[in-house]
Amino acid sequence: MPREQFDVIVVGAGSGGGVLAPRLTDDPSRRVLLLEAGPDFPDELELQPGFYSGGHQFQHQYVGDHDWGYSSEPLPPENGSRTIRLPRGRLVGGSSMANAQMFVRAAPFDFDRWQAAGATKWTWDTVRPCYEAVEREVHAKRYARSGWQPLQLAYEEALLGLDYVQRDDMNAADCWNGVVGATPINRVNEVRQGTLVTTIRKARHRENLTIRPDTLVDRVLLEGGRAVGVRTIGPDGQARDAHADRVVLCAGAYGTPAILMRSGIGPAAHLRSLGIDPVADLPVGVRLLDHAVCYWYVENHALADMRGPSTALIARHRDNDWMSVVTTLDETQGLCGLAFATTGDNVGGPFLLRSSDPTAPPIINHRYDVEQLRSAEQAVHEVLSTDAFRGSRFVDAGRSFEEIVAERVGTCYHPVGTAPIGAVVDNDLRVHGIDGLMVADASVFPTQISNNTNLTCYMIGEVAARKLGAAPRLY
Repeated sequence: MPREQFDVIVVGAGSGGGVLAPRLTDDPSRRVLLLEAGPDFPDELELQPGFYSGGHQFQHQYVGDHDWGYSSEPLPPENGSRTIRLPRGRLVGGSSMANAQMFVRAAPFDFDRWQAAGATKWTWDTVRPCYEAVEREVHAKRYARSGWQPLQLAYEEALLGLDYVQRDDMNAADCWNGVVGATPINRVNEVRQGTLVTTIRKARHRENLTIRPDTLVDRVLLEGGRAVGVRTIGPDGQARDAHADRVVLCAGAYGTPAILMRSGIGPAAHLRSLGIDPVADLPVGVRLLDHAVCYWYVENHALADMRGPSTALIARHRDNDWMSVVTTLDETQGLCGLAFATTGDNVGGPFLLRSSDPTAPPIINHRYDVEQLRSAEQAVHEVLSTDAFRGSRFVDAGRSFEEIVAERVGTCYHPVGTAPIGAVVDNDLRVHGIDGLMVADASVFPTQISNNTNLTCYMIGEVAARKLGAAPRLY
């Protein structure tokens, strides 16, 4: 078989790779291979898949068999000792085709934290144009209050009475600390605007873009300290190599560290224990970050109505301890959920390989520091004391904070940080010590952001494209 050669191989067609690969093919002379472990839907415009529109709930949406099937190791006792499901989209479009569609930016001050953690060139002024470029390609809407659930209207009214400030654009630079307003959602004509139906749709006809679905990447091929391609496993189970001048991993905070480790890039002692020869001893997977989420339950039949999206409204704590959405959980029982998610670093890890077999699920250790959520419980009581929630019954009355979080705390579906800028990649997203290899996904977050992560992953794909010469350049 002749050697297959490209200019760039992008591994993963989700939020980062689904932006990066199409942007690179704006240059017709650049040959790009986009690899995805799950299926593609090239006729999605005419033959819409069942998950095409997605739901409105504050969870990852059901996408049939197109999920990686990940679960965590048991949480520590203070988090309930439970194993939690960790859904990730395994299809062209990745988790952008399965998430809750909250299309919100990180806070400007999040990038001050990134710089202090080693991402010294990632200033707000640098990333803001890349957010804006993505938002011109992938549109978001704000649901009018006329379409909100009664619970959401009451929650906004209650917070305004507690001196929160109403905002119309929760992506504005001043929409932090003590604000409430309509959530930007990447959903148009009630169709989710993941990368499958936006950036990839726009580029898939180009002759210089090859999309190869149902193709699992085993490892990066290395020669003399340089990435020269990848080894893949196709749907027939056979290994196949593809070569390129540059490889960019966009397989997500769980997928990218696994590929790096199988390639010999990661903690040397762990790699040796699996029979993998270390090539670069780097702290891959050492500091897995996430946001914790916990629900408090309220019964109010007058407010419980399932109409409208569960994420139409978002609120932010005065001291940035949490972000919050509310939604009806069961309208027949009048059950309402007040969901609060932390905004800081919830440090888990280590993320480890179970074996060198690329089909084996990894060892994913999450743990959640719930102290930020104590102010959330206080907020629940403050909200219930307002006229907007008159007649509500606090279902969790008499239970301690510790009991509630041990029973309910879990993932907010925001894993990041397993190949961070500074420790594993440099400011240009290049893996330390390995020429021709980059990472452009949630793995590179050096610290967690104060918001949902999806739009920031799109932004990182745009940053990577500009660093690789797509116009306009960053340097």
